[in-house]
This record gives sequence, C-alpha cells and structure tokens, in this order.
Amino acid sequence: MQFRMLGPLQMYDDRRRAATELTSPLQQRLLKALLAHPNTLVPASVLVRELWGGRPPQKAGNALQAHASRLRRAMERAEPGGPGAARLVARDAGYLLRVGPEELDSARFRLGVRRARALAGSDPEEAGLLLRQALSRWRGDALAGPRGPAGDALAVVLEQERLGALEAVFDLSLLTGQHRRIVPELREAVLAHPARPRFREQLGRALAGPRVTPPPAGGGRALRPVPPAPGDARSGGDGAGSGELDRLRALVERIASDQHALRSAIAQLSELVGRTAA
Repeated sequence: MQFRMLGPLQMYDDRRRAATELTSPLQQRLLKALLAHPNTLVPASVLVRELWGGRPPQKAGNALQAHASRLRRAMERAEPGGPGAARLVARDAGYLLRVGPEELDSARFRLGVRRARALAGSDPEEAGLLLRQALSRWRGDALAGPRGPAGDALAVVLEQERLGALEAVFDLSLLTGQHRRIVPELREAVLAHPARPRFREQLGRALAGPRVTPPPAGGGRALRPVPPAPGDARSGGDGAGSGELDRLRALVERIASDQHALRSAIAQLSELVGRTAA
C-alpha cells in the first residue's frame, strides 16, 4: 500500500489499484501526524494536541484510542489481506505507524530528485526528465484537508521541495534549449507564486532565449579572427566582421547563461537532497 501525501491524503492499494480517502477530519489529522513521524513513537499527548488543539474533550485519551482503532480498521479496508492491523501500534502511551520508504509517495519523489542531481552535471536533459517524472507524482497541495501542527509543518516542507524541484527543472530546460516549451509553465508559476523571484528571472531568460543564435550544428565553419571596424585606429580594415562579433558575443552570453543554469540546477538539487536527508 502507498500513503499518498503529495495532494489530498490517500491510502492506495497497488494490487487493486484503488484509493481510499478518510472521511473523518480527526482521522485525517491523526494519520497526517503519524506520517510526519513514520516508524517513530508519537506520544499520546502530542496526538491529542494534533486532533483537538488546546481544547481536548474530556477523557481525551479514550477518545484518541477510539479514533486510532477506527483508523486501523480503515487501513485494513484499504488494503485487504495486508498488514493493516500491525501498521498502527499502541505502545507506551503513544502510537507508532509502521511504513516502508517505498510506501510513501514523498519518498519516491525525493528519490527522483536525488537521481536527477546525480545526472545534472553529465546529462542535464535526462536529469530534467527525471525531475519531471518526480513532479508528476504531485496531485495538488501537499496533505490537503484537515491537519494539525505536525501535518502543517510537513506540508510546508513538501511544498518547498516541490518548488525547488520545479525551479531546477526550469533551469535544466533552459540549459538544454527548451525555452519556448517552458514559457507557459513559467507564466503559470509566476502567477501562482508572485513572491518567488526565481520564477520571474527564469521567465525573462526563457523569453529572451529564442533570440540567441546557437552555434552551428554538425561542425559548422570555424570561428575566425574578427576583422577590424572601419576607422579603428588600432587595426584598420572595414566593417565586415561586425556581424561575426555580434555572433561571438551572443555565443559567449549563451555559454555563460548555460553554465549559470547548470550551477543553479545542481545547487538547487543539492539543497533539496540535503534537506530531505536531514
């Protein structure tokens, strides 16, 4: 079974290809709090605050136990024949959710980011494809719906990782000459995240990029010394080389831009990997 957090919370049975969403807001809060600390004992007092904040009901411990039992039964229904009963364990005045990394869509997303980082320097096009595959796991806002403080904190972290991966994929797209393709995506990102200046910078580069003439493919004519401009006291000659000079300048600017994009993408991926490994 997968626990899907990159959108509305779902329990997804791979064998039946069926998704189950919790209808109880309190059970959603409970599962999100446990997913924020997988395979870790979460004290009952912490979970009570997650479910009810500063206004817990009388006999909150009993109420928490009842919601945990209902959540356990919901996991059993979501994964018939699976380890539902053994996943949610009551122990030492707290609860522990047993879940493997392969059962978290967030872990699969982070794995894709790590693989992209490993390829960014040698194969930026393939790295960009891996990032797009990782981003395709997102179905909406992380952990959308009712959640407590732990769920809120996890949602913020996941969203920042998504935006960082999106910035990195745009950098790699610019590096590999896909300027026109990403203009609509960048416009959407700028509108959706006006406080994130990186998207505006990338949009400007994408709009300007098609006007830069790349070097000729297939081993075009070799670059030659630029003839002097007419009246140039340093060297004499005519203006035949002005076009070549412009082309050389554009080529240098393109190379510098590509290097900047690659460094930026690698730095962004390194930051994402470091943050997820912490």
